[in-house]
Amino acid sequence: METPTKEKIISELERHLRLDLFQVMGKQIFYSGRDGYGKEVLVCTPYSRLHAQGNGWIDLTTIQFAMLDKVHDSILAFRVEPNKVYYFHFRDLKPYMTKETMVYNKHEGDHWKIYVWPNYIQVLGNESIFRMRPNNLDDLKTH
Repeated sequence: METPTKEKIISELERHLRLDLFQVMGKQIFYSGRDGYGKEVLVCTPYSRLHAQGNGWIDLTTIQFAMLDKVHDSILAFRVEPNKVYYFHFRDLKPYMTKETMVYNKHEGDHWKIYVWPNYIQVLGNESIFRMRPNNLDDLKTH
């Protein structure tokens, strides 16, 4: 199954947001740029294959959380098979990510497991859902 590349997503975001984005040194899925007002914009582009139960999932580590939380305009672009991208602001997802919903394993350490369903996103351990439409840059409004 095909999934949009990071490069394609970044190119679309550059056109939509009218800014240049550059890969953050040492971070494979993070890109940074400045808007017309000189404010930093940070973009995170994780990928998930589609799992048998019909969803994808993204693990967001505490280090990634801190990077996104530090920048006022942080954007998540979840790339999920087949050919879907969910665009939204980190600040819209952050309230769902609590200390109680954090999980741990040896590979990622403390992190959040975020399920990506066809029309919504849900943080493991939180019953609330965050409604989303895939492939819709118009929902990504700058604040």
